[in-house]
Amino acid sequence: MAGILVINERYFPESELEPAHVGATSFTRSALRCLRNAGLSAGVILYKRDEELTEPQVALAHRSGFRCATLRFHFDMDAAAVSSAVAEAAALLCHEHGFSGQVMLYYQTDALLGFHPQELACCVTHHGPFVHDFVGMFSARETARAFGDAAKALHLFKHQELGVNRVRSNGRMFVLQHSRLQREYLVSRGVDERRIRAVRPPIAPSTAPEPLRGRLRSFAEEAELLVFTAVARLDYFKNVELLISGCVQARKRGVPLRILVAGDSPDDAAAREALRARVPREHRGEFLAVGKLSKTQLYALFGLARSNGIFVCSSRYETLGITPLEAALSGVCTVMPDTDKVEARRFFPVAHRFLPSSDGLADAIEAVYADPSGVRQLGTRLRESIAAEISEENFERDTLGAWTHFSRVARQAGR
Repeated sequence: MAGILVINERYFPESELEPAHVGATSFTRSALRCLRNAGLSAGVILYKRDEELTEPQVALAHRSGFRCATLRFHFDMDAAAVSSAVAEAAALLCHEHGFSGQVMLYYQTDALLGFHPQELACCVTHHGPFVHDFVGMFSARETARAFGDAAKALHLFKHQELGVNRVRSNGRMFVLQHSRLQREYLVSRGVDERRIRAVRPPIAPSTAPEPLRGRLRSFAEEAELLVFTAVARLDYFKNVELLISGCVQARKRGVPLRILVAGDSPDDAAAREALRARVPREHRGEFLAVGKLSKTQLYALFGLARSNGIFVCSSRYETLGITPLEAALSGVCTVMPDTDKVEARRFFPVAHRFLPSSDGLADAIEAVYADPSGVRQLGTRLRESIAAEISEENFERDTLGAWTHFSRVARQAGR
C-alpha cells in the first residue's frame, strides 16, 4: 500500500535544514525518506486547527520537498465532515502521485484518529506521552505544567482516549512503535500486540555541518570541559534545571566546566533567562544559553565537542530521545538519566547513565573528567557500542517490514 503521513503543520518545517520543532519532526522526515525510496510515498497531510472556520478546508501545496495536502479544521466540527475532508486530502494526493490502489494513512499522533475515514487503513506512532500514563507517575499539578496547562492536558487526554479506543477495536488500525514505554501502555489498555510492530529509531547520517561562528563557537572551543544539551523545547519534560544544578555542583567540586544550553525559539528567551538565574553569579561567565540549533549547526557543535564535551540528556520523561542518540553516534561522550521513563537509556551502557539527581549528574561529570582515557576516547567507545543497533538502515528495514505486514493484514481484514 502507498502511504500518506499525517502530521501537525507546525511540526513540518519548510526546509529540512530548519531546526526540528519536536522529536516527531526528525522521525517523520526519516519515515518519508524511507517510503519515498521504496516508491510508496503519496505525500503528506498537514493539519492545522482554525477556530474561525465553519467547515474543513483542503488544499494542495509543496513543502520541504514533498507534495502536501493542507487540512484546516477544528475539533468542534462535525466528525463526519472532518473525516470526509481527510479522505478528500488522501484522494487528492493519491491522484497527484498516480496511485490508484489502496492507501494507508500514517499518523504521528492520536489527534486525528477520531476522524479517521473508516474505509482507509492506518497506522500511528505515538511520539508524545499519554496523559493517562503520565498522570499515573506524576501529580496532577506536574501533569498540567508538563502539557501546558490543565485545559490542554484534558483536551489531549480526551483525544488520546478516543484514539486508544479506536486502535483497540479496529482491525485495520496498527501501531508503528518506537518506544517500549508506549508499547507497554497500549498493551495494558487492551491493544492487540499482533497489530504493533517495533522499529529501531532513525538516526540519519551526519549532514554537512554549518560552521559555528561568534560567541557560540569560541565558548565551545575554549572550554576545558563543555557540558551541554540541545533540545527543541525547554519544557518540563526536558528538565534542563537538572543539568544546571548538576553542573553547578560539579563546579563546586573543582571541575572546570562550561555550561551550554540550546533550546526554544531564538526570539523567546524567557526559559533561557530562567535557567541563567539558577546559575550562581560567580559562575555565570561560564554559562551560555542560545536558541535551538539547525541540524547542520547541531552536527557542527557535535564535531567541536568530541574532544572536550559531555552531552547531557536530563529528561524526566522521554518517549525516545533522538538528539542524545545523535550526539552519541557522532562520537560525543553522552550521559543519560538511569530511569526507565527515558526510552533511549536502554541503548546506553551503564557507565553512561547517572542517577537523576544533582549529585548523581555531578558524580557522572566528575567521573568523565577524571577518566584517564579522555573524553574523546569515551565518546568513540560509546559510538561503537550503539552503532550496530541504531542506524537509518535498521530503521528503514524495520519500517518496510512493518509496512508490508500492516498492508497484508489490512487487505485481508477489508475483504
